[in-house]
Amino acid sequence: MPDIPSSPPPSSQPNRQPSSVVPDAGHVPMSEEFDRAKWTLPPLVPILIALAAVAIVVAVVTFTTRAKPAAAGAITKVVSVDEQGNTMVAVQLKVDNKIEKQIWIKDISSELETADGRKYTDHAAPAVDVGRYLDAFPPLRAVQPGAEPLKEELTVPAGGSYTGYTVFAYPVSKEAFDAHKSLAVRIELYDQASLVMKQ
Repeated sequence: MPDIPSSPPPSSQPNRQPSSVVPDAGHVPMSEEFDRAKWTLPPLVPILIALAAVAIVVAVVTFTTRAKPAAAGAITKVVSVDEQGNTMVAVQLKVDNKIEKQIWIKDISSELETADGRKYTDHAAPAVDVGRYLDAFPPLRAVQPGAEPLKEELTVPAGGSYTGYTVFAYPVSKEAFDAHKSLAVRIELYDQASLVMKQ
């Protein structure tokens, strides 16, 4: 009987062939380097140009859509009298509504800055008391002609104007008031920015 060639003995080492399979995200070979990014950032100049363009667009939109003041005004007359070392001050002012809807006055206050730089604040006298102050100090009546008492919750119609007066008191002498550096009246409005008038 002819000899049958015997097959070589099986190798104890498995056959290692190079793998052509690309590793997925869950099976990254440990030989991959993790000390630096595989992809580099885009060039810096296009990024800076894009940021500058965005900044210009934001600035233009902000400038064109900024809120316009709802009201304008001015102090038209100030009269002061001495009241035992304090000073009573009657202020006449005009408020102009600059928007297409009525505005409501929420609060009225003032700040006096004297020549020495000291500041004093006061809340406007209630409208019901203003008449009493004008009766007690007749020189204050100089603010009355053409004006009505200015009060909280007063409405100024759309596009309209209001000339009013109110009274403040400061713990300074009349001489110190007459030499004041500035007098500011602040009118707070509902749903609008405050109106500040200075003399």
